[in-house]
Amino acid sequence: MKCFHFTEMPYPYVPAEAEDEHRGLKYFMPNRYYDPARGYELYQRYLDEYELADELGFDLMVNEHHQSASTLHVSATLSAASVLSRTRRGRVLVLGTPLPHRESPVRVAEEIAYLDAISAGRINCGFVRGVQGETYPSNQNPVHNMDMFFEAHDLIKEAWTRHDVFSWEGRFYHYRYVSVWPRPYQQPHPPIWVSGTTRKLVEWTARHGYTLCNLLGTYEDTAKSFRLYRRTAMEAGLGEPSPDKLAYLAFCHVAPTEEQARQSGEKLMWYLKQGRLRLGAISPPGYSSTAAAVAALRGKLGEVRKYSFERLVDEGIMLVGTPDTVTKQIQRLYDETGVGNLILMNQAGEMTSNEVRDSLSLFSREVLPAVAPIGRQWRDDDTTWRVDSDSRPVESVLASALS
Repeated sequence: MKCFHFTEMPYPYVPAEAEDEHRGLKYFMPNRYYDPARGYELYQRYLDEYELADELGFDLMVNEHHQSASTLHVSATLSAASVLSRTRRGRVLVLGTPLPHRESPVRVAEEIAYLDAISAGRINCGFVRGVQGETYPSNQNPVHNMDMFFEAHDLIKEAWTRHDVFSWEGRFYHYRYVSVWPRPYQQPHPPIWVSGTTRKLVEWTARHGYTLCNLLGTYEDTAKSFRLYRRTAMEAGLGEPSPDKLAYLAFCHVAPTEEQARQSGEKLMWYLKQGRLRLGAISPPGYSSTAAAVAALRGKLGEVRKYSFERLVDEGIMLVGTPDTVTKQIQRLYDETGVGNLILMNQAGEMTSNEVRDSLSLFSREVLPAVAPIGRQWRDDDTTWRVDSDSRPVESVLASALS
C-alpha cells in the first residue's frame, strides 16, 4: 500500500456571512475576501507540511481548481514544481490537470515532461475532466468536455512518444508543428492516473491500463467502480489488474486517543460543506449523462456531503482514530475494494498545522509500517464480474449500477 499526503490548500478565512451570501466558497466568491499576506503564510505552511510528509516517507499529491477559496492550487503543474523544489524522496502525483479546461494540450505535455525531467522521474501524471463547476471559470462548452478530454490525451501521448516533428488536425485542437522538448525522464512517459466513476471513463481508463482513482466514495460504490475496471481490463486482454492500478482518496487523521482523533478529525468535514453550489454549477447542461442530470435535479448528487461523522467513518470515507483503529480501517478498505494506493487528505479548513504535523508523524511511525505490506495479494470474493474461458463477460452485478 502506497500512501500519499494531500491538501487542497484552502483559504479558511472567508467570513461566514460571505459564504452564505455566495453559497459556498467555489467559483462565485469575490476575491476581495483574500488577504495576500495571509495567503503567503498559508502557502508557506502548506509547502512546509508537504516537506515534512516527504521526510516521513509519504508520497505526495497536488491538484488544481480555479476561482475558488476552497483550493489555492491554481495549477497542478505549478504546485508540483513548488513541492518538488522542497522535497527529495516521494513521488509527486499531479492529479490532476483538467484537460478540457487547458487551452493547449501541447503546453501540458511540455510542463509534465519538464517536471519529470527535473525530478529524475518522480512524477505520476494525472488527467481529469475537471469537475462540473469548473465550466464557469474555463468558459468551455460542457457538452464537449468528455470528447475534448479524450482528444487532448491522445495529443499529449503522441507528443511524448513520437520522436519527430508532426502536425495535429483534430476536432478541437490544431497544430502545424509539434515537437515537445524536453522528453519525459520516464520512458515512454510518466505513469498516467485518471479519476472518475462514470462507466465510459472507467472503461476507457481500464482499456489503457492506467491507474483509476475514486474520490470519497462509499465502500460499495468504490468496489463497483473497481470491479468494472477489472472486468474491462480483462475483456481487453490485459489480464486482471493488480492493486497498484487502483487508488482511493479519503480524509485521514490519527491521534493517540479516539477522543483526540475525533475532535481534530471532525474539522476535515469543512471540505464537505463547500458544496452549496448553484444548480448550473452542480450540473451544467451536457456535462453528464441524462440520468446524472436528473439525479442532480433531485438532489441525489453530493449526498455524501450530508453524512454524519459516524457514517463517513462507517463508509470508509473518513479514516480517523488511533493508529490501531486507522490500520484496521485501511485493511477493511483494502479487503472490500482491492485498492493499492491511498491518497490521504490530511488537512482541511481551519485544522491547525500542529494537528496536521502530529497526525502525519504518528501515522508515519505506527500506521505506514503496518499497511505497507497490504496490496501484494488480493482476490475479489464476488466473481460475478469475471470473464469466462471464451472471453465472454459473465453476467455482472454492475450491469445497471453505473451510468
